[in-house]
Amino acid sequence: MKLKVRALNDKGITEFESWLKNPLAAAPTEILTDPRYSEEIADSYDVDTSQAFETSYQLGKYLHHEVFKQVKNYVHLSSENGIWAWISLAFIDSLLARSTSRKGRPLSSPHYIDIATPQGRRLGYRLIARTAWELVRLHGNAAEIALGSKRSPWGEMAEQMTSRQEIFSHPSFWQLAYHLYRSESGEVLKGATSQRPEIARRDPKNVSGRGSVRRLPFTFRQFDRTYNMRRMSLDNMLSVLPKEYSKWIPKEV
Repeated sequence: MKLKVRALNDKGITEFESWLKNPLAAAPTEILTDPRYSEEIADSYDVDTSQAFETSYQLGKYLHHEVFKQVKNYVHLSSENGIWAWISLAFIDSLLARSTSRKGRPLSSPHYIDIATPQGRRLGYRLIARTAWELVRLHGNAAEIALGSKRSPWGEMAEQMTSRQEIFSHPSFWQLAYHLYRSESGEVLKGATSQRPEIARRDPKNVSGRGSVRRLPFTFRQFDRTYNMRRMSLDNMLSVLPKEYSKWIPKEV
C-alpha cells in the first residue's frame, strides 16, 4: 500500500509504545492514517508499506534512495521523532526479532521510538529506521557491515559501531571496518565483535578479543593525533594498523 509519510503525534506514539511493551495483538498500523494519532508533515514523501526487507541495511537503502530523495534539511528530518516513529510502525514487520525464541516480537522500545530510558538516558542511535537511513546516506555500502545481518534487525555490530558519536559519521572508520570484518558472503566475520576479557587484559600474551571492532575506535582515537584519518586511503590505513588487526585484513588487499 502506498502512503504519504506522516508523523505520529503524542497520542499515536503512546499507542505504539503500549503495543511494543505488550504485543498481544497485531501492530496498530491503522493509526498510520488516523488523524487522531498521526498528522500530515510539511514535505511530501511516499512509501510503499507492502515492501519487506531482509536486513536493516536494505531498509536504509530504500529510505535514502526511494523515499527521502529530495531532503532540504537532513538535520531537521533526523530530529522529527514523530516521523521516525511513523516509519518504524509502517515497516514494523521488517523490524521484529528473528531469533527462534523471540521470532515476530518487537525489540525494546528505543529501537522504534526516540524516548528516554527510565534513567533519563536517550538512546536515539538505536532507532533502527532512522539510523539505517543516516548510515546509508553517510557511508553508502559500507553501512552494510553494521546493518546487513539477516538474523536480527539490530545486532551487536550495529550496537558497537553506532553508540560512539565520534565514529558514527567518520567515513574512514566505516570504510576500514567494512573491509576488515565483512566476509565474502556479506556476513560479519566470527569474532568481529568479541570483547577482550579481563583475564586477557592482565596477560600481554593473551590475544583473545584483540583486533575486534570494539577496539578499533580506540585505535582510531590514537591515530587521529598523528594522522589525518579522513584523508588516508584504505591501503594507507591498513598499513599503519597495529599487528593485532593482521588476522582481519583480507588477503587480496
